[in-house]
Amino acid sequence: MNSVSPRLAAVLQWLIVLLMPIVLILSSLYVFMTPQFIEWQYARPDFPPAQLFTPEARAFNAIQTVRYTRGEISEQDLINLGVYNEREIKHLVDVYNVTRVMFIVMPVALLLILGALFLLWRNRATKLYAARGLFYGGILTFVVIVAIGLFSVFAFDSFFVTFHRIFFAGDTWLFNYTDSLIQFYPVDFWMTAAYGIALFVLLGAIIVTALGGWLMRRAA
Repeated sequence: MNSVSPRLAAVLQWLIVLLMPIVLILSSLYVFMTPQFIEWQYARPDFPPAQLFTPEARAFNAIQTVRYTRGEISEQDLINLGVYNEREIKHLVDVYNVTRVMFIVMPVALLLILGALFLLWRNRATKLYAARGLFYGGILTFVVIVAIGLFSVFAFDSFFVTFHRIFFAGDTWLFNYTDSLIQFYPVDFWMTAAYGIALFVLLGAIIVTALGGWLMRRAA
């Protein structure tokens, strides 16, 4: 006997669809907010050099900063680096707070998707709902990331400003060229990160969509 009603099955299907972009986009944080990504960026031959820091000091401080946003070192450790002014410290605290929320939302959303898939797939009559959830979730992710990607490609400055205005209050994210955050993370850094995240999420969307399509054929 099927323990999931058609109404509940439809709700669970759309839960999967709507949460899939969140999971795929936020999961990119685990790849791009890492010391390894910074080291890869700095090793690029065309990456702009810092004017006020040696390559070694730049790499060390940039990596320590990312470790702070990941919760691996304390705010006092960040201050003790001695490279940031009060405005930069305030912004990095804001980044940490936003990152903490994202690192909580992603696994919760993933668990909800897995729970919904489990409930739907264990019942023969609702397997198709699970497959459709994956398929349409991948399609929705593809649409969202392509829209964001086109916006960033053709109007990166507007995209960058809009992004910061959504997640950060006021103008605490505006800095001078000589500020350490700009020295460590120039515009080129963020452009490469944005394109990398877009490709990462697109790959995930393609895999989820293909899996959903395959499961739809099996369930049918």
